[in-house]
Amino acid sequence: MNVPTRNRRPIHIAGQAVLVALALSLLVPSATVAATPATAGVRGTIHSAATRRPVAGAIVALPELHVRTSSAADGSFSFAGPPATSVPYRRITAVVTAPGFGRWTIRGVPLSPNDTLELNVELRETPIDHTVLTPMERSALPRGPLAVPSGYTFTCTGWGITLVPPPTIKVYLTQQIVSQQYDFAFYLTHVLPNEWIPSWDADALGAGAMAAKSFGMYREQPGHAYSGGTGCADVTDSVQDQVFDPTWSTAATDQAVYATLGTILLKGNAIQLTHYFAGAPSDPCAAVQGQYTGWMSQWGTQTCGLQKVLWPAIVTTFYTGYTERYVGNLLLDANLQTWQTYAWLTGTGTTYARTASGGYGGLGFLTVTPPPSAGNGMIYESRPVTGAPTTTYAEQAALRCGTQNATSCSIVLRLSCVPANGATFVNRYTVSVPNDGVWRIYSYNPPAAGIAHVTAQLSLISGSTFDATATVLTAPYGGP
Repeated sequence: MNVPTRNRRPIHIAGQAVLVALALSLLVPSATVAATPATAGVRGTIHSAATRRPVAGAIVALPELHVRTSSAADGSFSFAGPPATSVPYRRITAVVTAPGFGRWTIRGVPLSPNDTLELNVELRETPIDHTVLTPMERSALPRGPLAVPSGYTFTCTGWGITLVPPPTIKVYLTQQIVSQQYDFAFYLTHVLPNEWIPSWDADALGAGAMAAKSFGMYREQPGHAYSGGTGCADVTDSVQDQVFDPTWSTAATDQAVYATLGTILLKGNAIQLTHYFAGAPSDPCAAVQGQYTGWMSQWGTQTCGLQKVLWPAIVTTFYTGYTERYVGNLLLDANLQTWQTYAWLTGTGTTYARTASGGYGGLGFLTVTPPPSAGNGMIYESRPVTGAPTTTYAEQAALRCGTQNATSCSIVLRLSCVPANGATFVNRYTVSVPNDGVWRIYSYNPPAAGIAHVTAQLSLISGSTFDATATVLTAPYGGP
């Protein structure tokens, strides 16, 4: 199948069984080349593919940079000094060795300035030698299909819910010829740096994260999967769908995924297949016309970002007629449509029940009951973030205290910002909810944590039985 190009630039099409790729020389305009030395971080985790347990004491070497380090007890590693790189990036090799395992090697992985390369190392008994391909290199591969062609009429995961992303996704790995299940957020963080350029403007990356997420959600809907039956897959890991590489990601693209994860893109109240293509650096910040009408231009998102357009507006610029729900929501409250839609966790002894309607604004809601013996009841949910010391959050919850309570309900909204190591920042905001059975919205903007953190957790805590819905935690992302 031959695909025409626009402005003589190669085109990368998501959701088609072809790839005419973006040339490496086009990745960053020459005007962005820095005169000062550029650096980047490198970190990651190492675990056994067989047992899923962390591997401590593994040696991680970056041969071109002449540095090495070792993994900690939890399998994590990082390099004390940020390695030198170049603009737009430097392609490096990383080698991991550990007793009892084969050598793990990744080649050609990009190290972008002012970003952090994150390696996900799975050690096996046999050696692994993996090469990260540029779009140009992928386009030079043989033209035969990377996996058996599909009409995408199967049901695999069958996630029929539109207001929250699925927890997992099944991916057909073309090299291993097997389907494997991944956490949905992990899938997105390992698609985005292969489809968008990590050094691009944050709002361009946010728009890309939305496109990749909606694409994956659509494939998980009934009747839209790559294959069905035993060993089924929702998507492939190649350009037939979206390029997925579980071995690496970057902090910049991870943050774009996490910041937009709770926002849902709908058209006609349904998830749609959000196509996108590479385009060219000259692409405007405008809806695409012509052959690819209705698609998102990847280069066009960067144009928008450089023009200070925020990611929600970039998305609807290219996907016209779509609406966005829960913009910026990290907690995925949605409407609590079914038991599957929201993974609230509970403190010891706490129970909760779900009701499909009758909550604030007609939404579904949770009834939270504290332990029967004594003490507080607690529900909470954690979200991965790339939080800076200055990152600020906004909390909101619709709460109701029933007449079965003798007095008003004292409910604590607790925000915890958890660093990779060290002390956690905790902020508590207490509200008194009258015991009259009336829904009320409570909002609060806690102070910045003052620490870098990798997890944000919002908890609702009370010694009384209470109802909750429309609970969101938002954080700013992107911007001029």
